[in-house]
Amino acid sequence: MKSLRLSGSALPYTEQFEYMSDMGLISLDPAGILLELNEGERFSVAVKDGTATVIYTCRADIFCGAFIAAMDSTEGERRFENRFELCGAMIDNSRNSVTTVAQMKKYIAYSAAFGLNCVYLYNEDTYEIEGEPYFGYMRDRYTEEDVRELCAFGSSFGVEVIPCMQTLAHLNQALRWYRYGKVLDMGDTLLVDEEQTYELIEKMIAFWRRTCTTEHIHIGMDEAHCLGRGKHLDKHGAEPKFDILCRHLERVAAICRKYGFKPMMWSDMFFRIAFGGYYSDDGIDKALLDKVPKDVTLVYWDYYSTDREKYIAQLKKHALFDNEIGFAGGAWKWSGFTPSINHSWTVSKMALEEVKKSGVKQAMVTCWGDDGAECLSACVLPVLALYGANRLADGEEADTLARELFSAACGYTADEMFTLCRPSVTPAENLTPYANPTKYLFYNDVLKGLFDRHVDDRFSLYYRDCAAELEVLAERESPLNYLFDVQAKLCRVLELKATAGIELKRAYDEGDRITLAYMADSVLPAVRRRTEEFYDAFRAGWMRESRPGGFDTHDLRIGGMLRRVLAAERTVRDYIEGRIDSIPELEAERLYFDCRPDNDGKSLTIGMNHYHFTATSNIL
Repeated sequence: MKSLRLSGSALPYTEQFEYMSDMGLISLDPAGILLELNEGERFSVAVKDGTATVIYTCRADIFCGAFIAAMDSTEGERRFENRFELCGAMIDNSRNSVTTVAQMKKYIAYSAAFGLNCVYLYNEDTYEIEGEPYFGYMRDRYTEEDVRELCAFGSSFGVEVIPCMQTLAHLNQALRWYRYGKVLDMGDTLLVDEEQTYELIEKMIAFWRRTCTTEHIHIGMDEAHCLGRGKHLDKHGAEPKFDILCRHLERVAAICRKYGFKPMMWSDMFFRIAFGGYYSDDGIDKALLDKVPKDVTLVYWDYYSTDREKYIAQLKKHALFDNEIGFAGGAWKWSGFTPSINHSWTVSKMALEEVKKSGVKQAMVTCWGDDGAECLSACVLPVLALYGANRLADGEEADTLARELFSAACGYTADEMFTLCRPSVTPAENLTPYANPTKYLFYNDVLKGLFDRHVDDRFSLYYRDCAAELEVLAERESPLNYLFDVQAKLCRVLELKATAGIELKRAYDEGDRITLAYMADSVLPAVRRRTEEFYDAFRAGWMRESRPGGFDTHDLRIGGMLRRVLAAERTVRDYIEGRIDSIPELEAERLYFDCRPDNDGKSLTIGMNHYHFTATSNIL
């Protein structure tokens, strides 16, 4: 990587370049190549005769251009074109992992270097509201000062900080408190047509207006499956859900207008209500379309589709609305401990090609943290680079640029980062990103064996091989090496634990007391030791990225798993030493967790991302 020398037009941005230098994104040296900045109509980077000239169209281009100039080993000119007006990552701060201000600043700097021009803060209740002490209570919420600091920092890099909130559903953590009983419809959903609901929503939006300079705000409203089914039904009787949704949307949009915001929202509820499913092949009634407020941007989200035609069809259906349309893809980190960013890379390339063809001008990549944010968030950086590159280029040029940007920033290739995903493949079959065996096998009770039918004897050697590969990558000098260390230590646990249940069951059924003793005295204690090593690495990674308060969930979960392994050791010893006559858990028949037929022929199961559902068959 070339060193850069700042002078003249670059000097006003010295503080930002020094920050990038501290992160290792660039190197500053008085003997380096001269960086010149000029505003123009098209973004370009030219390196010639010891000078790097960046022509920028917006402030974010300055830092992306400097990064490209520093990483490019050859002289010449590269020209880019802005394909999106807004393009950035949505960082989930609502599933226990509330990103520290320091780490969020790093994501902003990475975003600028990768060619992104915005970042979305997804905060359901993790921010302070004046007069609402229970909103985000004990959730490590952001203060007004926190958000102002992030917005100022983002503005200095040309990265717009945009609030992404919820104004209908997904508010279960706030609505758990009796304080909000009067605005609860049912489940995680606010009570529409209740004045106190709109008073609360106005307080939410007022917070973001006081802290953010952007004109954009994302108001959520996705997956509101309980809309109109609880108190609203009791108070107002049955009425079409589409009407309820549009009436609520108009009230919320009016509050946004009052505070100078242009709202955007997820589009799925319109399709779910009309057809019972988001990806329905049916058209949508024009009479329904006319009820949707026109000044709300509708964001089409799709993290799954591997068929190009599905993107084309959904974009055409969205084009029927008289609304601006945005698109959201996903950086898969929400299926347990292990990411599926390899899948994200594949489907995002396809989706972004069609999104650009359709004329959509807003694109975001979501980084959800479902069920406790078990997967560390920095693993998504390759996908952020892909989105940034697609803002600047198309097709294979964008793919190549993304790989260059990421490798130069982080010291790993994109393909090496995809190695983080390998533990979810297993030797059975590849169902990623939907399968997450590293989670359900990690928590699989060794005595009860709820997932033992989803494992075979090959798994132990497979996880040993994964661990060895990840351990080599973890030794590299890189700001992301801790991600590989965490996955390697997880695989070392699964090397023993994935098959421990079936080994115990087999030995018990065969009356093999020697093997049972070996399991109790050697294997299960080793599982506990390796789990402690994984815990330490995982906790260190979490504290590096996130505020500490949300980690209590993992203390409870992992601590509970350790106690169950210890309980298994004691139970097996009691049996082989004659203190008990049987082990009822090992006598029970093992069934498939997902209730499939015995002749299915597959091992992995999918959709098992809820700890409370998979850790035990009892009430948790």
